[in-house]
Amino acid sequence: MKRIILTLIYIIGFYTAANAQLSKLAANYFNNGEYEKAAPLYKKLYIQNNYNDMYFVYYYKSLMYDERYEEAIKAIEDQLKTKPDKIYLLVHEGYIYEKLNKAEKAKKIYEKAIRKIGSNKVQIIKLANAFKEYSYYDYAKKAYETGVDKVDDNILFLMYLGEIYALQNDYDKMIDYYIAYLKKSDNKYSGQNIKSKLSKSLSKDKMTLLRNKLIENIQENPDNMSMIDVLSWVYLQLGEYEKARRQIIAIDRRFGENGSRVFKFAQDAYKAGRYATAAKSYQYIIENKKRNNPYLMRAIRRYLNITSEILVKDTTTTHEDFLDIEKQYNKFIDDYGIGDQTADLVIELAKLEAFNLHNIDKGINTLKDLIKRNYINKKYRAKAKIVLGDLYMLKGEIWESSLLYSQVDKDFKEGELGELARYKNAKLYYYNGDFEWAQIIFNILKPATTKLISNDAIESSVFITEAIGEDSVTAPLQMYAKSELLIYQNKFDQAISTLDSINFLFPKNNLEDDIWYLKAHIFKKQKRYELAKKMYEQIIEKYPEELRADNSIFELAELYENAFGDVNSAKALYEKLFLDYDSSTLAVEARKKYRQLSGENVQ
Repeated sequence: MKRIILTLIYIIGFYTAANAQLSKLAANYFNNGEYEKAAPLYKKLYIQNNYNDMYFVYYYKSLMYDERYEEAIKAIEDQLKTKPDKIYLLVHEGYIYEKLNKAEKAKKIYEKAIRKIGSNKVQIIKLANAFKEYSYYDYAKKAYETGVDKVDDNILFLMYLGEIYALQNDYDKMIDYYIAYLKKSDNKYSGQNIKSKLSKSLSKDKMTLLRNKLIENIQENPDNMSMIDVLSWVYLQLGEYEKARRQIIAIDRRFGENGSRVFKFAQDAYKAGRYATAAKSYQYIIENKKRNNPYLMRAIRRYLNITSEILVKDTTTTHEDFLDIEKQYNKFIDDYGIGDQTADLVIELAKLEAFNLHNIDKGINTLKDLIKRNYINKKYRAKAKIVLGDLYMLKGEIWESSLLYSQVDKDFKEGELGELARYKNAKLYYYNGDFEWAQIIFNILKPATTKLISNDAIESSVFITEAIGEDSVTAPLQMYAKSELLIYQNKFDQAISTLDSINFLFPKNNLEDDIWYLKAHIFKKQKRYELAKKMYEQIIEKYPEELRADNSIFELAELYENAFGDVNSAKALYEKLFLDYDSSTLAVEARKKYRQLSGENVQ
């Protein structure tokens, strides 16, 4: 008995392998256009594999492509005698008659196929697909329309009809059928299905039409989540972020969701430069979700970060505005305690205290308190040490900064934290005039895992090489580096005096554009925007090929956008940057900003 079983296994295995080899050979012939050789092989495979439909399709197609039309027609008719329910074969038969210039005969066959439609959903889909294969969209519509009438579970046919009208560029009808589909198929996948189909179909005018029709239908079907979901997506495509926010929050409220949809929208709004809308979205989560919600703490952090960012960029921000946001930080930290979940909040609070409220000692004490808490994750304490190093540098205690950066470098040899600490230490060497050692570290950091650190390291290394020049005179660069540190420490008058001394003491230095660039930064911090504008314009005009040119274009564009409210001038500069400086690390961001200012939806 065992021998018989083994023999059967061997025979079956041999047959399967032979069948696979024959199928591969037939496919090779078919794909290479050798239809005369492919046809008999597919016929053999069709018979050997219990009259498998897939092999029959390739059999008659081989005959048809080989222009053996009569044989193909006979094969199809013979197949229909044994399998009359395969009405999609009539489409292929009709197509062959068209190849024989018998259009009327073909038309009768197509209409016969439509008449023979029953209540089998799969049969209808196969028939419509056969019509679509030859771009006979009107017949495909008839097949689906007949299906809508004859099949109870006909929801998918509504979507398929929408697809056909899209292929015919009849977007009004497409919209009507997609909305009909959403009305009848209200589940979590329905809206996503339609959004994926619409993403490349509609102009702004048609998207507006879709919006209006959705609003009209939602009024009649206020609980239809799919239509509300698609409407919120349409608002995003039209750049109507506030309307989208209201719809998305309505979905979250109505269906008791956990805020995931709102959180994702807030992220997209932020990426698109809609900071106020993003902040309000995070605020909704904060005010409406419980402590155990998985998005709550991230929403708090993002809300505070964005609000602070808005205040920093707003030229009308006052000291009291920063005091208000400081109170919000303290409230959340008091409510949730100091731990791993709130460590980032504490670090951001310290930065706010030192850089925006100009209370460096308060920021230092905030960070020291966090670092001494041994139960806090080592990663968060390392982040705090880096920021504490920044604050000591702000205060002028350079070696305290270096000690903290070195501790993080030692503890995190691999990864972003270690690289950041290393970079900051290199900047300290640079500020101190030790350019050789600074450049060694910058060069080591060129392949850093973090793109920002890598780009900054490359730029810093190139700048040192160009600034020192062939004569190896470092005195002008030492004064320039000292000025950078003074600016970081908000000692603006000293910085300007030092920068002016460079040209007086070293009239042949090659730092003129760099000096203007630093002065522009000082004037921006002092809100003397016209002077900053003048500095940037001089760099762009006189040094278009130098290291500071692309940065100057971008920063001048930001000035026009945020300080002067001159959108057209900002757009022109962003465009200049991504067209004339396409290799710049700022080119992608400039293109994004240009599109945003042009009213495009950028996510």
